Amino acid sequence: MSTIRIITGIWRKHEETNEKPKEPALKTRYYRKSRESLINDIKKVVQDGKLGGWIVENEDVARGEIMLTKGPYGMVVTIYKLTPMRSAIDVYCSKDGMLGDFGNSYRYILEFFKALRTEAEPE
Repeated sequence: MSTIRIITGIWRKHEETNEKPKEPALKTRYYRKSRESLINDIKKVVQDGKLGGWIVENEDVARGEIMLTKGPYGMVVTIYKLTPMRSAIDVYCSKDGMLGDFGNSYRYILEFFKALRTEAEPE
């Protein structure tokens, strides 16, 4: 992780993926799977402990959202249904508290996608 990311992390408390991010690693991921299948894969990754210490706090299948927590950190994973067998995932990770996250939200998003690769391979 770069020094600049850590320094800006003193006041910045969140990170997110999107279509056109400044950082290429934070790009939206696309999968050739249904939304329901991806939701099950995400829950399996968390329950099997592949995403160390995170727990499923809440799940809204109708909206395609799963909320994960780990200490003061919260992660909202949104699965978009593009076609019946194609979906996209965006992640928003943030920290509660006074200080920033020192770049941990960025690291946690990358860890999430790395763990998810064991169940679902992106396009």
